[in-house]
Amino acid sequence: MDLNVSTVLNEILEREGWPTYTEHPDDRGGPTKGGITLKTLESWRHRKCSTSELKGLTKGEALNILQKRYVECNGIDKLNDTPLKAQVIDDAVLSGPYLAVQDLQRAVGASDDGVIGPRTLDSVEKYGYESASNQMSVERSLRLARFVKNNPDQLVFLVGWLRRSLDFVK
Repeated sequence: MDLNVSTVLNEILEREGWPTYTEHPDDRGGPTKGGITLKTLESWRHRKCSTSELKGLTKGEALNILQKRYVECNGIDKLNDTPLKAQVIDDAVLSGPYLAVQDLQRAVGASDDGVIGPRTLDSVEKYGYESASNQMSVERSLRLARFVKNNPDQLVFLVGWLRRSLDFVK
C-alpha cells in the first residue's frame, strides 16, 4: 500500500487538533498548534516568536515545517512509502525524529543510532514492512509507558499517546 506524505501530514495535523492552539500546563513542549511547538516555530523562523504568532500559524506553513523537520530528516524520507513510513513520521512529530527512528530500529533489530541508513533499511526489508510497523507500535508504546513511569506528571497524556501508537497495528 503506497501512501502520500502530504496526506499523512494532513492526518497528523488532524490528530493534533488543527487548528486548535493549546497550552496545557503539563505539556513539556509548551504552547502548541497542530503538533508544532513555539520552540519549533522559533527554530523554523530563526528568531524568537510570540504565542500570537504561533496562534496565527497557517496550515501551509505548518505542513512545510512538518515536511522539513519530521520527514526530510534522520533518513525518514528514505523509507518506502508504506504505512510504516506513516507511523515513523507520526512518531517523529510526537516524540522527535531521533526517538522515532530509534523505535523503528529497535523494532527491526538494527543498531539504534537514530538515523536511517542502509543497514536500517536492510533490516526493515528483511523484517517485512507490516511486521516492522506492528513491532514499532509495541516499541513505541513501551517507550511511552516507561517515560510516564519515570515522569508521572505526564500520565494525563498516556492514553492518547498509546491510542495513537496502537492505531498503527494491523
